[in-house]
Amino acid sequence: MLRTLKFNLTLAFSAAVIVYAMQTQKAHAHAIHTPNICSLTASDICAHLGFSVAPNSVDESVFMLHFMPKTAVPAVITNVTVKPVMHMGTHEHGTSPVTLTAVDDVHFEVSKAYFPMVGAWQIRVGFDFEGARHEIVIPIDVE
Repeated sequence: MLRTLKFNLTLAFSAAVIVYAMQTQKAHAHAIHTPNICSLTASDICAHLGFSVAPNSVDESVFMLHFMPKTAVPAVITNVTVKPVMHMGTHEHGTSPVTLTAVDDVHFEVSKAYFPMVGAWQIRVGFDFEGARHEIVIPIDVE
């Protein structure tokens, strides 16, 4: 009976640790990073993308958007949007809406990103900063 109680307590503790770790997940390092690109209208705000796996035309892409404010004080960035776009001559090819999840003030996980074609894509990042709407366009290559 004591052995069963110890096992149940150990199991419950392990489950609690796993749940806590999942709830406190923070942004982590990625194997592939895009260069930092700064907004043309808010030059103090730059961003890059981090991928664990290179984006491809077959699988869902999940990546991290990381804002990199140039100032020491974290910038207040709100109303973040992400839109993948591919230029195709005289028109553009988009995707279905992506899912955006805030990890902290400067990290946003982007999921449900599907790139149906191989080639050069842009990730258009919209955001509000200091009372105005701004955009950063980050180029990526889809394999």
